[in-house]
Amino acid sequence: MSETLELDGLTFKVRRSARRRTLGLTVDRGGQLVLHAPEATEQGALAQWAAQRLLWVHRTLARKDQNRPRQSEPEYVAGETFRYLGKPYPLILVAEQDKPLLFDGCRFLLHRPRRAMAEQAFRRWYIDAGKAWVPERIERLLPRVGRAPSKIVVRDLGFRWGSCGPTGTINLNWRALQLPTQLIDYLLIHELCHLIEAKHNPAFWQAVERALPAWRDRMQELDTQATSVFWCQIKTGNTSCTSDHCRRDKDHCVRP
Repeated sequence: MSETLELDGLTFKVRRSARRRTLGLTVDRGGQLVLHAPEATEQGALAQWAAQRLLWVHRTLARKDQNRPRQSEPEYVAGETFRYLGKPYPLILVAEQDKPLLFDGCRFLLHRPRRAMAEQAFRRWYIDAGKAWVPERIERLLPRVGRAPSKIVVRDLGFRWGSCGPTGTINLNWRALQLPTQLIDYLLIHELCHLIEAKHNPAFWQAVERALPAWRDRMQELDTQATSVFWCQIKTGNTSCTSDHCRRDKDHCVRP
């Protein structure tokens, strides 16, 4: 299991080498933070060294975030596509319809006179769809983790993909329902593993590894796929670990 260091809401991957004599820090193209250290360096000394370079790290991540391609907001016009579980479906505007938005399995049908409330209608639709789909998906993933949540909620989480509350509640951002199923699985397994270990320590990552050996590939793919998500207030920055400690809510959350 790879060694990591948590510092100021960031996760650094630690790479040790017996041949290395000095400490080093790099930010790769994807925003992954890597600390290069001699094999015998104590983690306390490593944390102290890295803490002195946090301003540079935050500035570097901010520049990378600004340079990322941004997904435009939807215009809600006929022919525009919206994704559900990774698959694109066209939008059709209809003159008469009881509900603002319907999905017939092949198309999204938006009531033209209520186009102004389309964003709220889509948000509501994804939340409702997730309430049915996410619990079933978690049920299929439980044998991999062995620990069940006390409650499952699909809601707006702002900048976070998901979170695990102190009472065992798993929350998933409704925006995640646009992602391919394998990436949603990664988000859910990540949060389920927090039911075993709250912090991002070696025991936690061992649990993730057991449940999803390909989690590193899923994490990298998530960073790429995030740019295709509509209403994407999600900020992609630190991709060495897609989760950090949410100091505001005091729970554990996945941030792409």
